[in-house]
Amino acid sequence: MSVPAAPEPGPAVAELRPEDAEGFVGVLRRADFRMLWAAQVSSQLADKFLMFTLLVLVYSLTGRSTGSSLLMVAYTLPSVLLSAPAGVYADRHDKRSLLLGTNVLRGALILLIPLSQQLPYIQGRAWPLLVITLLFSAVGQVFAPAEAASLPFLVRREQIMTATSLFMTTTILSLVVGVPLATICVRVIGQTAPFYIATGLFAAASLCIWQVNTSLRAAARAHVPQRHIVRELQEGLVILGSHPTLRIALGQLTLAVIVVFTVFALGPAYVSRLLGLPPTDTYLVLIPLTAGVVGSAVLLGRASYRRPSRSLMAVWSTVSAGASLLALGLLPGGLRQSGAHLFATPSAMVLAAAFGWSLGALLIPAVAVLQERTDEATRGRIFGGIFTVINAAVAVPLVLAGGLADGFGVARVMCVLGGALLVAGVAAGVIFRDRLRALDVVAKDS
Repeated sequence: MSVPAAPEPGPAVAELRPEDAEGFVGVLRRADFRMLWAAQVSSQLADKFLMFTLLVLVYSLTGRSTGSSLLMVAYTLPSVLLSAPAGVYADRHDKRSLLLGTNVLRGALILLIPLSQQLPYIQGRAWPLLVITLLFSAVGQVFAPAEAASLPFLVRREQIMTATSLFMTTTILSLVVGVPLATICVRVIGQTAPFYIATGLFAAASLCIWQVNTSLRAAARAHVPQRHIVRELQEGLVILGSHPTLRIALGQLTLAVIVVFTVFALGPAYVSRLLGLPPTDTYLVLIPLTAGVVGSAVLLGRASYRRPSRSLMAVWSTVSAGASLLALGLLPGGLRQSGAHLFATPSAMVLAAAFGWSLGALLIPAVAVLQERTDEATRGRIFGGIFTVINAAVAVPLVLAGGLADGFGVARVMCVLGGALLVAGVAAGVIFRDRLRALDVVAKDS
């Protein structure tokens, strides 16, 4: 009697496991996912801590938005050349080892920044910071596809949206924490302090990755002979280009990243010229912006897996992001010109929060779709191709935005960008409505 009775409770127990529950609590009960998430918290905090400090430092050294734009280009350019082959490399090797190695190397590279400020002839110059940023980003290109491809190894398919939302939430929260902390450290401890702290955070991230026990090597590729990297890269690009849903999600993601990087590059100039504040107070706008993204991510992470409509969300979020950005370019400056100086900064903070909320609703579902519709054997190379396309698209707007802001004013640039988003969202809802419904098919089939 005990033999036939044994199979019956099995499925019921499996479905009631705490780690299978919906929401953030369920995924965080998975020990290996929790370690990867903790590593992400540390590494993302270090990254944002570093980049904000560099943005302020480069703007202070050059006094021009072009300098900040060039820094962001140095941060994104390596992915144009390296993300795709890095994705193939991530498919071939254990992602745990890759994540561990890249964190250690990035922590070591950061130590070159305070060293460069002590050397004669290059002290007080911006170009060494650009070179170190370029090297730092080049190492990070292996990290990005390896981390993105690791999530589905550690959670159930039904938890991918929640896991993605949690990762996006912590990425944004790291910015909320990193921005004011970097500013405080620069003012209280000195300009080199944030770099030593960032190195320590990368060391902590490495220790967390060390604790992950799940194999992050694609099982389907464990015994497959390795082929030429170009052929594998071409296969990943073919998969990405031939799937309509992946193309739409890639378009969403690219649009969101272009906008957010451009806004970040213009941040110090926006605060300085439109709000009349020092560039170190950029966090007054960035914190509400990132809080809006966090709110959006939390809402999506707690929502039912089959809701809301991703096609409607794509249209709504693009339109509302454009309207918010347009208002950001017009309202605060208009208030200052009319004599209502006290309301300029609060209005900018409110509009930045609305912009961030819309940006999160555009960004997070796109990443979830890309993870859901790829398999473990090809996910790394596909995300490598995705990062290549995104960063190639980002580089030109970043350079143009800085130059145009210096020539025509940061307010005009933000208004043009917001207007373009607004038009794109309306056009998507009217002209491409049927194509966007493919995003909802993903949600139902998953």
